[in-house]
Amino acid sequence: MSLKIDPIVEKAFQAAKAARENAYADYSKVKVGAAIKLKGHDEIYAGANVEFVVNGISVCAERAAIGNAVTQKGKFEIEFVVVCSNTDPVLYPCGVCMQALSEFCKPDLDIYISNPSGVVEKTMFKDLFTHQYAALPKVLD
Repeated sequence: MSLKIDPIVEKAFQAAKAARENAYADYSKVKVGAAIKLKGHDEIYAGANVEFVVNGISVCAERAAIGNAVTQKGKFEIEFVVVCSNTDPVLYPCGVCMQALSEFCKPDLDIYISNPSGVVEKTMFKDLFTHQYAALPKVLD
């Protein structure tokens, strides 16, 4: 069952869904698209997952969307994220993507989880990612 969402979230969902269609997932067949809306900007930036035979160098859709936005806008804050997968159950951002998102968002960031039929869940960044890696933590003796 799809959630009722605002028109701008619907626009981002459609962008994530379209990006998902372009995903390069020849190995797992799991296609994911993501779209981000930046605070203070009207544009939506989308990305798709890109798999390689060496899985460790693959790129998730969320990080592809961030890269797209950085290329176009430079530094920014993300207003919300939509993730669209072709799986049942739907997929949530992985830990690597959550860490990447943490560089561009506040804890109250809305994350919309969807499949091609629509958005099925709205959650918050802080509920999915409770502990961010600190780049320069205090080193204990």
